[in-house]
Amino acid sequence: MLSNQYVRRLLWSAVLATTFAYQAWGVSLDAEGDLRFGARAYINGRIGTEHSHLSTARPTVDGGELSTLGTFPASDPGHIRQNRYFLELELDHKLDRLVKSGVGPLGLINSLPFRVRNLAYHATFRGEAESIYDWGPREYSTAEQFKQQLQVKLSPPLPLQFRNLAFPDVAAARQHLRDTSVHRERLFQAYGEGNFGKLYVRFGRQVLSWGETDAFQLMDHINPLDSSFGGFLIPLDERRIPLDMLRVSHPIPDIGPLNDMFIEGYAAIDNANTPLIPAGSPWALPSFGAMPDIATTYHYGPARNFHDIRGGGRLVFNVSDVTFSAAHFYTYFDTPGAQLYTRTNRSNPYPLRAFNDGRPCPVDLNDPSQGNKPSSPENNVCGSLIHVLLDAPRVQVSGLTSTFAVPSLYAVVRSEFAYFKGEAAYSQEQFDPFIFGVKGKSTGGTRTRDSVNFVTGFDFNPFIRFLNPNQTFFISTQFFYKHIQNAAGSRVLNADGAPNGDREILPVVGELLGFPTPSGTKVRPLYISQPADSMLHTLAITTSYFSSRVNPLLVMFYDWGGAFVYQPGITLSQDPFRFTVDYSIIDSHSYKGGSGVSLLKDRDNVQLRLEYVI
Repeated sequence: MLSNQYVRRLLWSAVLATTFAYQAWGVSLDAEGDLRFGARAYINGRIGTEHSHLSTARPTVDGGELSTLGTFPASDPGHIRQNRYFLELELDHKLDRLVKSGVGPLGLINSLPFRVRNLAYHATFRGEAESIYDWGPREYSTAEQFKQQLQVKLSPPLPLQFRNLAFPDVAAARQHLRDTSVHRERLFQAYGEGNFGKLYVRFGRQVLSWGETDAFQLMDHINPLDSSFGGFLIPLDERRIPLDMLRVSHPIPDIGPLNDMFIEGYAAIDNANTPLIPAGSPWALPSFGAMPDIATTYHYGPARNFHDIRGGGRLVFNVSDVTFSAAHFYTYFDTPGAQLYTRTNRSNPYPLRAFNDGRPCPVDLNDPSQGNKPSSPENNVCGSLIHVLLDAPRVQVSGLTSTFAVPSLYAVVRSEFAYFKGEAAYSQEQFDPFIFGVKGKSTGGTRTRDSVNFVTGFDFNPFIRFLNPNQTFFISTQFFYKHIQNAAGSRVLNADGAPNGDREILPVVGELLGFPTPSGTKVRPLYISQPADSMLHTLAITTSYFSSRVNPLLVMFYDWGGAFVYQPGITLSQDPFRFTVDYSIIDSHSYKGGSGVSLLKDRDNVQLRLEYVI
């Protein structure tokens, strides 16, 4: 029981709290709508509608066949290939009223010699998850196909030169897949912003886009992209990776016909890099989905220092009714530079697993007793026959954009021109170890190239009365063009496997070619050819019925190299819910370069998605 003295103290405390309650002080944070909270969440399922393609099967040591090219793991139609959970919470808080009221340290801002306005901060939380690795079909939820791949490699008798390889670690590959792809939660964006006099400043983790394009990038190369959850089937806004960045802009007085001018610049010190899609993902590129059997990859990105800083500026102005911008910036593209090594020595600029002396290989290849020991790293020929070093070359982007309206057509015309200097490039002779290796080289080196890029887009809102008497159609089309300066030729290998000139390629194996030699058949990779000139056309058409509750959509991509994407769909809306059904059809007879849409040509799928937005 409570003592009488303790009860009296409680009663006196209550009386005093009631008596002096009017002296309590507080600040309403949202008296005038200063706080804005938004939430977006969805769950989807993508169901495959065709067999995944495995390219040319290669003979195995036990007489069987197993291909690790094409899409790995193999998946049948009707199997679910994505079950994505997405949550994004946004908070915006305007601080002007608190500054004006002199709340706490914010009152010091009123003493500054310049006016501060539009002071605010923004925070975004993002959570993503993929559940097919937990309960999806066996090719994704188990290591079954990984083990089949490894079993072929372990089947005796192994050729002598392969006995000292580090066998792929199935458990480690599956663990990496789960660590990177099952779920991720992060403070996605967090920045403060405000106008300090005429200078606008935004500082923190953020996304910045200077381009005028949709679906595909041109000038929009400031933030890296994450394609590990679905490639280009996921919207750009969900794939951009934020950077720690300082962004500023300042107005400029009119000069003759130039008006509404301002300059804008940014600088980002961030080691964010485009993540590699892990082995076993349904969205891995051809020949990249399986565990590597003869290669070890080391992935390097820009460092968080001033040497690897990203940044640049642009000038924006109006002439009559046309908005122009001229930009120049330094950035890192999503396609990495790559260098292959076939020999190892102490001078190699990357860590070598199990390298313990100065010889090309720490193991005697003529001693079979030292081979076939995956549990002994010191006996593993430095881990593999080929080492792949991936890095991120810094690219200069210079470009112009223009946008203007055509009121009579309810239309907008937009265009971009960009020159890319120093983007990563590859050729068959430079990237193929079976070519540069026979010339006595340990590496084919690295390549960069320059390219001229252009896009024009046209957005308009016509009435098509016999299809929809009440609402307009929104039609958006874009035409992309890319020309590679001094591209390697388009010649291929001779029938005996010898190089016949060189060719520009994507670093993706299209097929394995067998060539007879006196010592037996040798297999060499034929990489996908990249044309010097590539063109891509996009088209999106949508309208709405029943007071915007029914919204059909048709999206089409046409790569002039011979690849199509068709995506019809429909969204049913009843606030705050959206239900979407769409069908992605990717059609191409073979893997092609250019835009790269053909690289997912066997990933046709039907998507069902339920979304919640407030």
